[in-house]
Formats: sequence, C-alpha cells, structure tokens
Amino acid sequence: MRRLLLLSLLSISLHAAGQRRYAAYIDTPRGAVSGICMLAADSVETHGVLFNEFGITALEFSWHRAKDKVRLHQLLPALDHWYIRRTLRRDLRQLLHRLQQGDSSYVNQRRHITYTLTPLTPVSQ
Repeated sequence: MRRLLLLSLLSISLHAAGQRRYAAYIDTPRGAVSGICMLAADSVETHGVLFNEFGITALEFSWHRAKDKVRLHQLLPALDHWYIRRTLRRDLRQLLHRLQQGDSSYVNQRRHITYTLTPLTPVSQ
C-alpha cells in the first residue's frame, strides 16, 4: 500500500517542472542492476525510484539538499544489508552531486562500482 501511494505521488510530481527520467545501470564486481530511474525534485528534496526491467522496485530514496543526506526508503532484499545501505547512501549522494554538475556517471573506486544514468527523451504524442 505504501509503495502504491509513493508511486502515485511520484507520478503526479513527475508532471511538475522538476521531473527527470534516466536509463540506469549499476555495475558491481558481483553483478549488475539496470532499469529506469525517475527523479522528482521539489524545493527541499529530490525523490528517486529505480525500477528494473521487470518493473520491480530495486530502490527508493530521497536526498535532502540542505542537509546533503540521502535516505533509503526501500531496497531489494539482496541489497538490504547495513554495509550495502551505507555504500549506496554515499554513492547516490555523489551521483546526485554529479548530476547537478552535468555529469551522469560516478565510479566508486574503492568498491569498483560504476553508476551510469543516461537521460531518456520523452516520447512525443
């Protein structure tokens, strides 16, 4: 129920000016996650959701810009471990900083994880 509400709010907020959609790819030494990343920004926070190719939510997060903190709301069970959560929070924060600067990728040199976001162009109707 909470996920449905969050997805509804996110889809409503995606019609606002702060919407962005990306093809996302996270490459790790032990595997990869790819799918669609949707970001919706308001005046205080940026909310994001990463769906895989099957429509399953891989992760939900929010970034409070003033505090410069990323909060993870939901993760796949395989990713839901304290050490993975810590790495994801740090890496997503760096990736969001890079997006603001116009760069769409981030590499965690220590863990050998590559995050790549490619902007999706809207389909004209």
